[in-house]
Amino acid sequence: MNTAEIRNIAVPKVLKLVFSISFMVSCAQEKKASINGSLDNHTFNSAYSDSVNFATTNIFSVIKFKKAEQKNSSSINRDGLYYNQESYTEYLQDGRKLYQKYNYDTNAVVEKFHYKNNLLVLKESVENKNRSRYNWLFYNKENNLQEEIEYKKDDSQSFIYEGYTQYSYSSEAKKTTVKILDYGYDSIADPEKEYIFEFPFLTKKTPLYQSKIHRYQWMNGTYKPIDTKDYIIENRDVIFRYDKNGYLLSETWFANHHSLENKTEYYYSKDYLERTEQQYHMLGTEKSTKTTRRYDDHNNLVFEQSTEYTGHLQYAESFEYVYDEQGNWISKKHYRQDPDEGANSKKKLIDYEYHEIKYYDPNSEPKSFSLPEFPKAAEDIRIKIPKISNEKQSQINAFQEAVKSGNFDTEITLKKAKTLEEFTPKFWNLKDQNFGNLDNSPEDEAVCVYETPIEGDLGFAQSLAIYKKEGENWVLWHQSTNPILSTEHGGMMGNPYEGISIKNKTIIVNHFGGSRQKWHYTHRYRFQNNAWYLIGASVNFGSPCDYFQSLDYNISTGDAIFDYYSETCSKNNAVQTKSWKEKINKKIPSPLMDEFQVGENRIELKSKKTEMFY
Repeated sequence: MNTAEIRNIAVPKVLKLVFSISFMVSCAQEKKASINGSLDNHTFNSAYSDSVNFATTNIFSVIKFKKAEQKNSSSINRDGLYYNQESYTEYLQDGRKLYQKYNYDTNAVVEKFHYKNNLLVLKESVENKNRSRYNWLFYNKENNLQEEIEYKKDDSQSFIYEGYTQYSYSSEAKKTTVKILDYGYDSIADPEKEYIFEFPFLTKKTPLYQSKIHRYQWMNGTYKPIDTKDYIIENRDVIFRYDKNGYLLSETWFANHHSLENKTEYYYSKDYLERTEQQYHMLGTEKSTKTTRRYDDHNNLVFEQSTEYTGHLQYAESFEYVYDEQGNWISKKHYRQDPDEGANSKKKLIDYEYHEIKYYDPNSEPKSFSLPEFPKAAEDIRIKIPKISNEKQSQINAFQEAVKSGNFDTEITLKKAKTLEEFTPKFWNLKDQNFGNLDNSPEDEAVCVYETPIEGDLGFAQSLAIYKKEGENWVLWHQSTNPILSTEHGGMMGNPYEGISIKNKTIIVNHFGGSRQKWHYTHRYRFQNNAWYLIGASVNFGSPCDYFQSLDYNISTGDAIFDYYSETCSKNNAVQTKSWKEKINKKIPSPLMDEFQVGENRIELKSKKTEMFY
């Protein structure tokens, strides 16, 4: 395990919000509370994922067709509209998936669901011609989930470990506690989750999630959230209220447990076919967006429109369905009406789909496939992965202790070595290296980039080291943390370091980061006058349907080229553009590598009243 892996685990990570605040744990296979269906096991639940789309079971197969975004030879014309097939699925009579084939990107994915003693034991996914994924499920004597083992195999039959999950159970009186330990693809164990079933309540303790404690109550055949502790930030509580029929009445956020922070209320007609969602802003004290939704007798959405707090109406979305005799829809059309185009504006068809549904009959012949052998390499996971995880955790603990105590090298202390790897201090990670000529000597030099345990302005500092060859040895020439941004400077894009190279006797460093607006830096350094200097910088910044701006600055000559391009994207997808390009000369002394701060240096183009930072 290298230091980068340790660092990625040891410091706080940006976590995906895996718990939606309106999420409801549904158990389609039973009319009573089920433990397996409430453990958030994706493999187990994926067998039931289509159940919510149908009014009945006993469905043999469904072919789904969607609007043809691009018409091709396989497109189908149905009532003047062109469709492409999206998927083909076969089901067991209770609604669980048996077989599914669908397109993902350019690949056709085939999923097979293997059952034994009426329990899902394997989800086998052929992701492309060269690779298959296997998710094995194992159960205890009570038929509750005990393990999941996940791996891939490629066309050479190479075994690729992906994940391992353990479930342990304890019971007392009417309470059952399930502890869940997930080992990721890196073999590191996530903090243990704890699910406490005490019917009709379920409590989930999830240390790694953005919400730490969630409580649910069993209502009308499903677990529904009733309160959440530490939602996204510490000491924020979320409370849910329902009517006697299990319909949500309000969702209220409290800061520091008592101070009103946010609120959404829900209102219903007597038959529940019209439902209103009223959001509040100004810390939950003033009404903001209101959304009205209407449903048909099959409980499918037929109309939706929001009104902003200013009174401005947003798009009116409407849906039309055609149902078969069993009450399942076989055709769905989505229309949109723009209120800004006037009261008499026509609704526009923007999406459509249909299903070909076959039901079980005496002649139905579902697909059958044999259960593959459980491989020895997968069997070994049970012993090897927990052991590897413990070893890595020890390394993580040592790294954390070193960072906390400052007991690590703040620079490379070794001056000469046979290999570049030998220069790497303990708790440092050699991230990248490249070779090329930086002076007039016949031997190529080497540049290396390291992640360090040194605290940076955002995350950990990263360091550049330059080495020369002397006979059979490498010799440290120069080192500096200034040319490389720290590990969290890339924002949501992660570590901003993108690469390093040597060309024309210069060191070229690339960075990349941002969110919606992305930025890209290229900086060029050269050894001159017995020191390392910045001699050039290139910057690109912007986002689609907004603007892009670039700078190419030759600091040696002073020439700076500004390039600007903007595009305005309208509702009808028409794009309006504007661009300009201008060159100026601004001569400055070349900054020393050790004094230059990446991204904090301003250059102005007065004629366009614009500026860029390099």
